[in-house]
Amino acid sequence: MTKKWSDFERYLKSVHLQGKRATVKIVRVAIEELHPRPGKVERAPVIYFEGKSKGLILSATNQRTLARLFGDDINGCVGKTVSLEAVEVKVAGVSKFPIRIKGAQIQEAAASKTAAVA
Repeated sequence: MTKKWSDFERYLKSVHLQGKRATVKIVRVAIEELHPRPGKVERAPVIYFEGKSKGLILSATNQRTLARLFGDDINGCVGKTVSLEAVEVKVAGVSKFPIRIKGAQIQEAAASKTAAVA
C-alpha cells in the first residue's frame, strides 16, 4: 500500500476528500489547543466522525452551519449526520479549497432529484 504524506496529518484537509463529498456521522466535539503559527496558541472546536481517525477543525463558517442545523448547544450535533465537501473560495485572488459542512438530508434529497432526472 502506497503511503502519502497527507496520511500523517492529524486533522482533516480538503486533499483527504479527493474531490468527493463525504457523508459522515459526528461522534464527538472536542475543544483542542492548536498551534496555527509558531508562537501562537489557540483553542478551537474539533469534530470527530464515526470510523474516521482525523478530526475537522471547525472554521467560524462551519460553526455557524452546525448552529443553524442543530442549535446553539455544541453537543447538539453529536450523533447527527452531515456532508463534507471541499469548495472553492477566492482569498486575495487565490483559490483555496476549505471543507464546508452541509446538512446531509439536503444533500441526499438533491442527489435523489438528480438521479431521478438522469
